[in-house]
This record gives sequence, C-alpha cells and structure tokens, in this order.
Amino acid sequence: MTNKELRKLKRSELMEVLYYLKKENETLQNENESLKQQLENARGGISSENLEKIIDAVKSAAEEAIRGRSDEESAEEKNSDDESGKETTDDPPETGNREDG
Repeated sequence: MTNKELRKLKRSELMEVLYYLKKENETLQNENESLKQQLENARGGISSENLEKIIDAVKSAAEEAIRGRSDEESAEEKNSDDESGKETTDDPPETGNREDG
C-alpha cells in the first residue's frame, strides 16, 4: 500500500491494517525463533558439559589403543623369544602317505 492510499483510509480501516500487521509480525517472530532453534540443533549445539564427555571418551579410546598396542608388542616379543629357541630344519614335513619303493 502506498502512502497516498494509507492517507485515504478511515481510522477504523487503519486500525484493522495495524491489527493484521501486528499478527503477521508475531507469526514471523515465532517462525524465526523456531528456525533459530533448528539451526542450533543442526550445528550440534555442543554444550560445555557434552564437550567434556566427548573429550573424556576420546582420551579413554586413545588410552585403550595405546594399551592394546603395548600388549601386542609384548606378545610379539614373547613369540619371537619362543621361536628363537626352536630348532629349524629345511626338510619338508612328512605327510604319512609315503610309499617305500
């Protein structure tokens, strides 16, 4: 609506326009709040408490991985020590289906 059209309106018509504009404004503000909330949720909205939980979980996983790697290295060292004490031969293993003759 142009200024000229607004000037020609009666007081009651202006009040009606104001009422609908105010109602539309409230609707848009509610929609804006809803969209802000959705955006925050989409970003992950990580609170400091949740961030601390994530950090603790990562630390625990890293410690377990390091512990697991140490256990594997210990097992490999033990296996290599056990194998160094065994006698090795270049003869193929016998199958038991050998014919003499």
